[in-house]
Amino acid sequence: MSRALYEDLYLSAEQVQRVRDYIRQVDFHLPGATSADFSINPHARYLGYMFQGEDLESYGVGLQCTAPGMEHMRTFIRMSRGQLLGDDNAPALPVNEPVLASEAMTLNRFYAKESVPLRHGEDTYTSDNGAAGADMDLAMLEQQLRDIIAFHNGEPVPGNQEILDLRIYWGTLLAGRYPRLQYLQQTGRLSSLQADRLCNLEAQINAVEDILQALGLPTLEDLKRPKREDG
Repeated sequence: MSRALYEDLYLSAEQVQRVRDYIRQVDFHLPGATSADFSINPHARYLGYMFQGEDLESYGVGLQCTAPGMEHMRTFIRMSRGQLLGDDNAPALPVNEPVLASEAMTLNRFYAKESVPLRHGEDTYTSDNGAAGADMDLAMLEQQLRDIIAFHNGEPVPGNQEILDLRIYWGTLLAGRYPRLQYLQQTGRLSSLQADRLCNLEAQINAVEDILQALGLPTLEDLKRPKREDG
């Protein structure tokens, strides 16, 4: 099994200053802020092993915006190992766009964008009318089904999902989120709106059973079959 060329780096105060100087040198900033408006995470993540097209010398340094009203925004900047260590002839990697960390999360599209910063922890589902978390469960299943149909029709799919992504996401949702919704429905904990959404979702899944089968994806009927035991 192959191993990573390098490991993460824990930056010294001198190395953190090196990152700060580089940020200002290339004028790396978020819209509405400046290159001076960042606090720097001293834990530099090695990226060269994580992404197929990434430079093997690449590290990502996490940045949190410090501009007033923007403290919830986080991004990162790519730097080579040599840059971080202060090598005189270190290669400078192409500067990445200041992508917000929240927008790179798989579940980002399911959160209410009017909540800034995004709710998390115990406050995540406080606004749900009905069973806590059921709105998220339903939204994920509904959207993933739309993604599957779009993929089958040759249309663009969020996140450039391929068939392996669809199989992982759909299989995980049917194995976890869907049984949870069924339990909440059986125990009378769903609101009437949530219960109606679940009923409509099941009808939609059954209506495209042929598409699911064509893509090798599980159907609701598959969930009724006895689980296969290994060995």
